[in-house]
Amino acid sequence: MRLCVVGAGAIGTALAGRLHAAGHGVAVLARGARRAFIAAHGLSLTDSALDLSFRPDLADSGDLSDYDLVIVAVKTGALPSLLPQLAAAMRPDALLMPAINGLPWWYFLGDTGPFANRPLEAVDPGGAMLQLFVPERLIGCVVYSRVTMLASGHVIVSGRQELQLGVVGGEPPLHGIAAHFAAAGIAATIEPDIRRAVWRKLIRNAATNVVSALTGATLEQLGHDEEAIRLVTEIALEVGGLAARLRRSIDPELEQLIDVLKSAGPFATSMLQDVRQGREPELGAIAEAPLELAALVGHPMPTLRAAAALLRLRIRVGGPERASFS
Repeated sequence: MRLCVVGAGAIGTALAGRLHAAGHGVAVLARGARRAFIAAHGLSLTDSALDLSFRPDLADSGDLSDYDLVIVAVKTGALPSLLPQLAAAMRPDALLMPAINGLPWWYFLGDTGPFANRPLEAVDPGGAMLQLFVPERLIGCVVYSRVTMLASGHVIVSGRQELQLGVVGGEPPLHGIAAHFAAAGIAATIEPDIRRAVWRKLIRNAATNVVSALTGATLEQLGHDEEAIRLVTEIALEVGGLAARLRRSIDPELEQLIDVLKSAGPFATSMLQDVRQGREPELGAIAEAPLELAALVGHPMPTLRAAAALLRLRIRVGGPERASFS
């Protein structure tokens, strides 16, 4: 299987590095300064006992016909401009696996419920992305990975990388794809209901990322602050309640979540890393999309709404480059 990883940030580098070390044919698609950096210096990764520097093949954004599977590991805000290019450059039978945070643009694609094929405006304005891929070509993916990219471009993985895969529609060869990842040291499981897995991760992302980015606190600091724990708990319950309203009842597992926070060490969430580096955080997929659905079904989410609004205001007033709390 020929693989292409789109995006050479923290997650993309971590996945590409593991796949490369296992001998899989993997190319990287990056743009602008990041592409120039990779061409000159390659990529580097520390993941457990693996300490790797390598020069991946650089894919051509205008022709991705060599690849059987294209893995998209970029911020969700980049997708509306990127996905049309990928759809035009890929083979008609190639598969797309978005390894992204939050509620994905494909969530209602091929669904049979009351919101079947409804776009999520917070991540897919006008529903343009829903038209690009049929469900059978998409592989749902939920990523669990604590990854940090240093200013030098070096990526550090804390703990193991885990992927949860599932069908959006049709029957893509999930077992073979999961085996590729497993052979590369990336834990990969197949979820019978990938949308339920999306909600399970979103509960944690919404509860921890927004509060972390707003306060500047690491996961460990959140876990040892009584007021922060209260906020995290309220947001987790709100998002869990929304999932139940959308036919995906999930236990928020609050005790486990708090234990994870307390034992996480000084790890900055992805949203906090974005704020510190002057990048736009993924509020659309992690907070605004669930708030959009909450409005549709009449589900109150006052804590997430307030926290997201305050973070958006902080960024708007100071700009992402001035919103660092470190």
